Amino acid sequence: MPSCKPKTRFIPATCAWTLLLACTTLFFVYPCISLFYSLGIYVPVYQGVVTLFVVLNFSLATFMDPGVIPKDEDRDDDFRAPLYKNVEINGITVRMKWCVTCHFYRPPRCSHCSVCNHCIETFDHHCPWVNNCIGRRNYRYFFMFLCSLSIHMISIFTFCLIHVLDRKEYLTEPTTIVR
Repeated sequence: MPSCKPKTRFIPATCAWTLLLACTTLFFVYPCISLFYSLGIYVPVYQGVVTLFVVLNFSLATFMDPGVIPKDEDRDDDFRAPLYKNVEINGITVRMKWCVTCHFYRPPRCSHCSVCNHCIETFDHHCPWVNNCIGRRNYRYFFMFLCSLSIHMISIFTFCLIHVLDRKEYLTEPTTIVR
């Protein structure tokens, strides 16, 4: 049973995509053009590459399967299954828990996501900003998204600050009215 309504679960992800794309577009339209003329082609090329990494990793974290373990729909004896089962893996005894929803014993580090209603391998968390679970198969892309987004935000802030400081002299000069 999802913890949020199906109609509203896309709102945080949509806001994240809109905010990322809108702020990046505003940067490329306004300060980046001015910085291109004062500092050269390096600023738009650098910021374009960083933006590409952000969007690529954001897309992969959002749309890639996090490691969903398929449900066993055919099984009817889940009420008779014990809650825990000990299994030996590579000489180590591992305690596996029965998932009542998915109808199987969950492997180690696997957890059931109440939002997606699936068991996820190496489950970390369900991220509303990417509208996906973060698990075994998309964890590296989520981590790279966070790293590249941090670099993206710091560089846009720095370039905007340089842009404002370059324009400071134009803002502080008194304007004369010609009649």
